[in-house]
Amino acid sequence: MSANAGLLVGFAFWFLASSWVAAEEAGRRQAKVVEPPIEPATSAAPQSSNPTASQDPPGIGLSLFLSNGCGACHTIRGTEARGTIGPDLSYVGSRSAIGAGVLPNTEEAIARFVARPDLFKPGVKMPAFNMLPQTEIQTIARYLKALQ
Repeated sequence: MSANAGLLVGFAFWFLASSWVAAEEAGRRQAKVVEPPIEPATSAAPQSSNPTASQDPPGIGLSLFLSNGCGACHTIRGTEARGTIGPDLSYVGSRSAIGAGVLPNTEEAIARFVARPDLFKPGVKMPAFNMLPQTEIQTIARYLKALQ
């Protein structure tokens, strides 16, 4: 095979591979992931009349918040969470709304926002945490709601 023929065959393979990769990427960009809404966690235990009371062991909410990297972007005064990219969450539980006013400030709304913030606030820089077990998301939400 001549050098020109070898070059031509090599170029053809490169062109086909490049086209295939570009088509795959275009298909991924057009694919839209639709996930069902997060169902609220139900508990057989009666709810406390104290809204800041937690059924979780002391410190577990903060521990999950920190171990999942939330403190890299958010600040909670008096803790190791000292991020400056996202909002200060020191008293987030006392706010009337979350997500720049798009959701009411309830444990369920906080959990939904933590799991998929992009569904409520397009363009948000916060990543989705829906890969976490629902129980962990609920625990983090309970902890954040208790920050008064």
